[in-house]
Amino acid sequence: MLDKTIYDKAPAYYQYYFDLVDSNDILKELQLNDDEVSGVIRSIPEERWHIAYADGKWTSAELIRHVIETERIFSYRALRFSRLDKTALPGFDENDYVGALHSVQFTKDQILREFKSVRMSTLTLFESMNADMLQFMGNANGLSMTAEMLGFMIVGHTKHHMQILVDRYL
Repeated sequence: MLDKTIYDKAPAYYQYYFDLVDSNDILKELQLNDDEVSGVIRSIPEERWHIAYADGKWTSAELIRHVIETERIFSYRALRFSRLDKTALPGFDENDYVGALHSVQFTKDQILREFKSVRMSTLTLFESMNADMLQFMGNANGLSMTAEMLGFMIVGHTKHHMQILVDRYL
C-alpha cells in the first residue's frame, strides 16, 4: 500500500487506483506490472480478441489500447512535471481515443509488442528522475499532481483494467 502522504496530496479519484499498488517503489511496481500485463495479453484467446463482453463496451484489443495510450499520456505528463514545467496540461477523452481506432485491426502480437515498448520507455523515464523531479507539483486536466503520483497511477490504472479483462473477457 502506498504511503499516506502520497494519498493526501493526490486527486481524490486517484486513490482507488493507488489502493491497487502494493509498494512505494515505482520502478519495482512498473516492472512487476509489466510481467502481469504481458501474461494477461498472452492468455486472451484469439477468438475473443475483437469481442466486447457487452454492448457498448470495448473489445479486449480496445481495452488494452486504452491502457497503452493512457500510459503514454501519463508518462508525458510525468516527463513535463519532472522537468519542473509549470505549464497546465489538458485532459483527454479516452472514448474519443479508442473510437479513432475502430478502423484499425491490431493483432495480439502487435499490441503486446507496443505495450512492452511503451512500458520500457516509462521505466526508463522514471529511472531518470530524482526526488525533486518526482515531487514537483504540476497541473493536468485542472488537477494538481506530481510525476510520482502519475507513476503509481499508471500501475493502478493498468491493474484495474487487467482485472476487468480477467473477470469479464476470459
